[in-house]
Amino acid sequence: MLLNFQQLRAKRIAEATREFRARGKSVVRCATCQLADYACVCRFRPQLQSRSEFVLLLHRNEVFKPTNTGRLIAEVLPQQTHVSCWHRTEPEAGLLQLLAADERQCCIVFPDENGPQLATTDLETTRKINSFILLDGTWKQARRMITLSRWLDEVPRLKLPDTLLRGYAVRKSAHAYQLATAEAAALCLELAGEQQQSHTLLDYFTVFNRHYEATRGCYAPEVGDVHTRLLEQNNL
Repeated sequence: MLLNFQQLRAKRIAEATREFRARGKSVVRCATCQLADYACVCRFRPQLQSRSEFVLLLHRNEVFKPTNTGRLIAEVLPQQTHVSCWHRTEPEAGLLQLLAADERQCCIVFPDENGPQLATTDLETTRKINSFILLDGTWKQARRMITLSRWLDEVPRLKLPDTLLRGYAVRKSAHAYQLATAEAAALCLELAGEQQQSHTLLDYFTVFNRHYEATRGCYAPEVGDVHTRLLEQNNL
């Protein structure tokens, strides 16, 4: 059985031989969202249900970073999110069992044309659980993860359509396909026909970005329409 994000983070902290020092290490942070206490996003966090699920395959240091957005998926969809640290040759047994389960349609969300491909049309028509595997790390780390992991060779790749990439990306990057993990998850939900879940996750990602910038700039974040939408959703 795979751990949830907070359990994996606690496990990695216990295993670490030295303390991970993030930028702004002197900031007093919320223990849950890892942002400054004055910029905490916890009260805006929605709780969703989904027909889809996500597998976060994390680079081993990613779990420590306050900037990590994979954990936003785990917070919003706690029952549909599984996490595991990447290992080149010794993946967790629970992860291999999940990949082999007949009731799941697994795919790696990555623009890799060297392996088997999954058509986006298959996401809405399947009777199986759409299980989206997200490689959580830098772009260079993600490329290394998929290139070196022979146990991932037979898992279909899913390339996100360019039309959606142009419409959804809310942060600047060198290439349109270089999305934050939470952005990629929102696009996957859109493709699977779960528009409301997609939009809500993207709202939460937007709020997280704004509050992270407030943490870096040492100022209180401004509350706007996107905050109001999340609070209203939480009160339904």
